[in-house]
Amino acid sequence: MFTIPVILFKPPDTPIGYVSANIFLSVTVFLSYSLATWDWASELRSIAVAGVLEYMLVSSRSILTIYIGLIPVSTVWLLLSLITVYAIFSFLSLPPILSIHSPLFLAIGILSFLQVLVAHAIMLGGTILSADVSGPIMEMLGWLLPIVTGGFTPLSSMPPQLRIVALSTPYSYPVELLRYSILGLETALPLNLMVPISLAYSLVFLLSSLLYFKRVILKMMVEGIRSIGMH
Repeated sequence: MFTIPVILFKPPDTPIGYVSANIFLSVTVFLSYSLATWDWASELRSIAVAGVLEYMLVSSRSILTIYIGLIPVSTVWLLLSLITVYAIFSFLSLPPILSIHSPLFLAIGILSFLQVLVAHAIMLGGTILSADVSGPIMEMLGWLLPIVTGGFTPLSSMPPQLRIVALSTPYSYPVELLRYSILGLETALPLNLMVPISLAYSLVFLLSSLLYFKRVILKMMVEGIRSIGMH
């Protein structure tokens, strides 16, 4: 459903494998955001509703112990999903052409992307714990973020106003580096700016999310855990 319009209206001189690779990378970004939103961040709501979070706070247990078991399982499901998507493309005679143009920039892009995913999950989880509802927050961030921050399309193809919005967030820079290193697409900013901004912005985002989450936990220990609904 998502690939047919892209394939039908692609430029005539663009190889079909290149288009498939672009779509595959977009699906990877979307599934990664979904993982951070619905697996990692949502787990905090689940343990809060079940009373596990309150027990962990009272007994001074680390919340990290929950994620030691959760993250490997969710990562395996992500890999299986990507393998399935790649197999479907190959079955439809649209195997993505994936080639590494720059191993260094690929490593930097993956590192920055992982930091952003973890920061996203921590920030969203803290917001869920401090708010009365979780459904609208998760839906908005889980679906809108990949769209408005260049997860589905290169920033160079986005309207200038939306491109400014995307560049003001830490989400767009790692994806731009991934597109450059795998697809060879030029980044919205020169690489000598894109790389340091991506590393610094993702790290600042991660540290900020940790400080925010710590503040939420300290507030909960004073005021108690609020009732969390989905709507």
